[in-house]
This record gives sequence, C-alpha cells and structure tokens, in this order.
Amino acid sequence: MAEKAGSGSSSPKAKTWCDHLALLSSDLTRIPKSDTPCKRCQDLKESWVCLSCKDVFCSRYVNMHFVEHYGQTKHCLAASCRYHYQCFPQIDLSSSSKLENMDALMVAVADLISEPVPSFDFRPADVQSLVWHDEHELALAKEGLQKIFDRGLEALADHQVQKEFLAYSAIFLAYPCPSELKDLSSFGVNLSEETSAFLQAQHKLKVASNLSASVTQKKFVLRQQASKYAEVKKEILATDEKVANLKAMIKELESEIKNLEASLATAESDREKTHEVLDTIDTQVTTVRDGLVSDLAQASAMEGMTRAANELVTQRQSAWDSLRTTFAKLF
Repeated sequence: MAEKAGSGSSSPKAKTWCDHLALLSSDLTRIPKSDTPCKRCQDLKESWVCLSCKDVFCSRYVNMHFVEHYGQTKHCLAASCRYHYQCFPQIDLSSSSKLENMDALMVAVADLISEPVPSFDFRPADVQSLVWHDEHELALAKEGLQKIFDRGLEALADHQVQKEFLAYSAIFLAYPCPSELKDLSSFGVNLSEETSAFLQAQHKLKVASNLSASVTQKKFVLRQQASKYAEVKKEILATDEKVANLKAMIKELESEIKNLEASLATAESDREKTHEVLDTIDTQVTTVRDGLVSDLAQASAMEGMTRAANELVTQRQSAWDSLRTTFAKLF
C-alpha cells in the first residue's frame, strides 16, 4: 500500500496511489482535469468523472446531472479528482489531467442504486409466515408511511426513501387493512423507474416553461423595437420632407442659396443619424426574430413531449394525492 501522506517528513506529502485503485479496470489516463465543468450545466462546484465514458457531471448536491447520467446509461462508477473517500487525503491539483500529482482517486460504486426493486407477494398464505409482525411494528409502519406522504412524491427520488416506502407498505399490507389502501401494492411496482420517469417529466415541464418564458421575453423585445421603428420611420419621413422642401427653396431663391445649403447639410446629417439608428434597429430586430423563430420551432417540437410529460405528472400526482388523502382519512 502507498505510504500515507506526511509519513517520514515534517510536512505533508501528496499521495499518488492507494490500494483501492487496484479495484478499477478503467483506463485512468484520460481522466479530465479537476476544473472541468459539468457537461450539462457547466457548474464547477462539485463535479464527478464517469469512469465508463469519462464525461463530467455535477453531483446530486448541485443539479443531480450525474444521477441523470446514471439513470440513462447505468454507468455506476464515478471518480473525484479532489479526494478519496476511503483514504481521504488532500491532493495537489496542479496537473490532475495526467494523475501524477493526485493524492487519491475516489471510486463510488452506486450499488444501492443498481439494486433491483424488491417485489412482495401479499397473499394470505404469506401473511401467516410473517409471525414477527406485531401491533408495535404496524404502528411504526403507519407512522413511517405518514411521514413519507407528508414529504411529498418528490421524496421518493431518494433510494433510501424508496426502500422505506416498500418496507412499510409490506408490513402494512400484511395486516387486514381498508380495501382503498390496497393501491399501496400497485403503487410500489417499478417504484424506482416510475419515480425516475416522474422526475424527468417534471424536468421536461420546467424546460418547456423556461422556453415559454424565453419566447414571451423575445416577443416583448420585438414589440419594443417595432414601436421604436415606427417613431424613427416617422422622423425619417419628416426629415425627407424637410430635405425636399429645402431643395425646392434653393431652386426658387438662389440669392439665399448659401443659407439654404447650410440648412440642407444639417437636415441631411440628421437624416444620416436616423438611418444609423434604423440600421441598428434592423440588426436587433433580425437577431431577435431569428431567435424567436428558433424558439418557436423548438417549442413546437416539444409540444407532444410536453403534453405526454404533463399527463404523466398529473396522473402520477393524482394517484399519490388520492392515496395520501385516503390514508389520512382512515388514520
């Protein structure tokens, strides 16, 4: 095993290897630098490297993008270039891209996340086998379920809460209970996948909401620019009319030509300025218009997905609220 940091010296020494790295089969030569931001949100606070594809995502304490990555790819090994959970030494990050000066490499195996959701058979024959259930345990199960219901459906995103929910449901349904609460059994089927789908649907709705806000803001900018355009256009027309009148006066009153030429020069200068303003407005309108067209196309493409996500969230939330209300009424 590598020598512990600071041993045999008066000052701490960076540790570059530990026994736990022998558990890895990944190629560690392509680990990104420690200051590489999250691939999705560009956050730098707490990033993790996927040891399967070497992409970097933020932790569940930031925006949960590594959790989403795991849900999509089932890549369960992650590494932090800052510290090692088992050895826990501080390290020098000056050249972490090559790992020469790493103090340690943390490997987090998400075994609990990858565990299959247990299934329960609550037939009367099984109830007879659960001789260890008693009144105290039933009361604890009721209390545990009530606490989870009070926290809301989003609490089931926590794997530990999922396990507690399934365990409490198993205990509760092992005893005679109102028929309305038999839905506890069906609600627990594929709980992890259903909860993940619910959270993803919520995220999609948030994206759609942000896109809608972006469209509204761009429309507001366009209306402002259109109003400015009308004012500038009016000024241009007035200036053009003034220029035309001055030119006519020059022809009719040659004796005053010098004074009229000065006035003409001033008017033409004013017109040039308004044209510059018009060019600026034209550029801004074109840019915002192109952005609006892109956003509207994206919003149109997401309409079906948003509708499906909304239906899934509504259906799942309705089932949850119904189950929670029934439970509250009965207990």
